[in-house]
Amino acid sequence: MAQDTIFAVSTPPGVGGVAVIRISGSDSDTTLAAMTDVPLPEVRRASVRRLIDPQSGETLDHPLVLRFSDGESFTGEPVVELHLHGGRAVVASVLEVLGQVKGLRLAEPGEFTRRAFDNGRLDLSQVEGLADLIAAETASQQRAALHQYSGVIGERCRAWSARLTRGLALLEATIDFADEEIPVETWEIATNEIVGVRDAIRADLNSAHPAERMRDGWRVAILGAPNAGKSTLMNALARRDVAIVSDIPGTTRDSIEVHLDLGGYPVTLIDTAGIRESDDTVERIGIERAGRMAEEADLRIAVAAPDAPLTGDVKLLLRDGDPCLWNKVDLGPAPDASMMSISAQTGNGLDAVIARLRKTIDNVQPPADALLLHQRHRAAMSEALRALDVYADLASDDPERIQAVPEVAAQIVREAWEALGRITGERGIDRLLDVIFSEFCLGK
Repeated sequence: MAQDTIFAVSTPPGVGGVAVIRISGSDSDTTLAAMTDVPLPEVRRASVRRLIDPQSGETLDHPLVLRFSDGESFTGEPVVELHLHGGRAVVASVLEVLGQVKGLRLAEPGEFTRRAFDNGRLDLSQVEGLADLIAAETASQQRAALHQYSGVIGERCRAWSARLTRGLALLEATIDFADEEIPVETWEIATNEIVGVRDAIRADLNSAHPAERMRDGWRVAILGAPNAGKSTLMNALARRDVAIVSDIPGTTRDSIEVHLDLGGYPVTLIDTAGIRESDDTVERIGIERAGRMAEEADLRIAVAAPDAPLTGDVKLLLRDGDPCLWNKVDLGPAPDASMMSISAQTGNGLDAVIARLRKTIDNVQPPADALLLHQRHRAAMSEALRALDVYADLASDDPERIQAVPEVAAQIVREAWEALGRITGERGIDRLLDVIFSEFCLGK
């Protein structure tokens, strides 16, 4: 199947000004030649062509056409892009004609990116960065995804692997020439390289930030007694009605979530059940769930009001830095100067609340050039670190002992080398590939 020429629409479905169909594979140029009545355009030069049905000669469209040569395209194969007018009928007619061309087939989801990986155009960490970039909804998610897509993680892993390879080669030499006296400097050089990689991995793991936080966003739980105005606050921050608002205490009995772009940061607001003593079984379940949500959240907002003061049960769920809001300020002033006075109903004071949330997130926001690791990367780096720790401990405790068993030392280093290779996709990831590429949309 890898030898097939594949095609698919690479733009979102629906009517638009332009729809792009990508064709990738050895038959790309011959397919385009059969569907036009003039010579092919030069590589990487946009040209308008009349696109025809090879069997009937009927005109299908007058698209902008781009060609990319073998080794110079996204997939690493010869590629043709047809920038069609975006009407459904236009796209459908071209897809129908392509489907009748011998040797062509519709691409599977993620297959273009899979070919880019197979042809060495992207490593696996870049593939994951590309997936994050496609899914990015906020400016911070975009920056983080572009940073990973640039290949920074792969470059670092390959540099570490190169150092381990050098150390491993020296260890292998002690095995191959076991009958000869090996200079002490050989072991010292090998150990310096291996332990140096160990120290670099540990430093990066300690300073790296979870990519999941940037991708999934910060979770902010809104807490308070019934009728404090939590749902009204949520609707105000979301700028739409996502929660039921009622004067009847206890209206919210389950957690409601809404995803927001808060000044370029992805945030999930969670409206929780009002916290109070209750004999209602359903309400008690909602209150227990509110407590769990508060524990799991990155930040909590406590909401109180003259008719719904801040209770001890709510205070117990708060942590240092969590803001406390005094809602319904028109009914009475805040009892504590540390509380932010707002009116969720009128919007008074909400700008200050948003600024406070953004400042809090800014304080934990990783720098633009920070290393962002997916859980898979972190697990592989941790595995490599554990192996290199074993080597370093053996080498420091009794250098002569580890020199006496070079096969064991070499195997330890190979385990670390294999783990790093899984991050870039160079080793041991066959079963993982289908999972990763299946998450891409059709046409990518």
